Amino acid sequence: MTNNYYANIKQFTDYTGRTLAVCLWCIIFLCYFAFTFSKFFITTTASHNLRTATRKYNQLNIPQNIIQTGLYSSTHWPYTTSWKQLNPNASYYFFNDEEASSFVHKHMPPDIASVYDILPFAVLKADFFRYIATYILGGVYSDIDTECLQPINVWTDNYTNVSFIVGVEGDTAIGGAILARKLQLCQWTFAAKPKHPILKRMIDNIKKKTKIFIKSKKDLSTIIMDWTGPGLWTDTIFDYLNETFNINSSTLSKLNQGRLIGDVYYLPVAAFSPVALSLGAKGRNDKEALVYHDFQGSWKPNLIQKFFKLIRSHIL
Repeated sequence: MTNNYYANIKQFTDYTGRTLAVCLWCIIFLCYFAFTFSKFFITTTASHNLRTATRKYNQLNIPQNIIQTGLYSSTHWPYTTSWKQLNPNASYYFFNDEEASSFVHKHMPPDIASVYDILPFAVLKADFFRYIATYILGGVYSDIDTECLQPINVWTDNYTNVSFIVGVEGDTAIGGAILARKLQLCQWTFAAKPKHPILKRMIDNIKKKTKIFIKSKKDLSTIIMDWTGPGLWTDTIFDYLNETFNINSSTLSKLNQGRLIGDVYYLPVAAFSPVALSLGAKGRNDKEALVYHDFQGSWKPNLIQKFFKLIRSHIL
């Protein structure tokens, strides 16, 4: 009987040992499976999110279009050659006044086209058109009196998630005496993807301003900067950055290198205002200089043009 008792104990022990071993292997297998699956799931999810984010941004690339306007043929202006030579793969678009008007009426709804038609000065229409043309076509807009100093494809430091490019025009405490804003952004050169929300905002803001200013008894020539020009342009962009990315304009003052904010690439003063020497720019031959503006704005009298060029070259 004793032998049977020990035999039963041995059988029970063997059985229990085998059962525990099987259970242990099952636990190990389940843990391994859970770890592998969770790792796979996390990796897959992260990869999917990364691909989605990358796809979202990479689709926002700015088209290789160059947009310019003028009273005469593009061949009349010496600087147009620089844009074509430094950007041989870009499509070049030039619009005279008649072509600009036709473009607006073809591509924009009647309420916007009617605003364009009632603008009382050529400079207002020229400003309005640059936003509309870039909104529809996408690409780089630059005034006809600007010279391209470096190819467009190097402007964004190899970032591919850029759908809007803007540069600082002036950043100084005395800016109010000359500029519309103390921290003012260039509208003689900028770039955007088609239908960018900043351009949509600007077009809508001009529509609102026109309803107000067209009834004003003020000398309308004194409010151009805030109607379609760099004053309203600067306000519109900073409002967008603040509302969309919680970026305040004060944090963008005195930058000395480009900064990517969401899909907006924000360039320092040296990029588009290389002759603003007192603000740290080092002239048109500096490696940071991308565009040179000759300030031949046809809406200003010749003496005022020369004054602006002198001021910007030696004070700004």
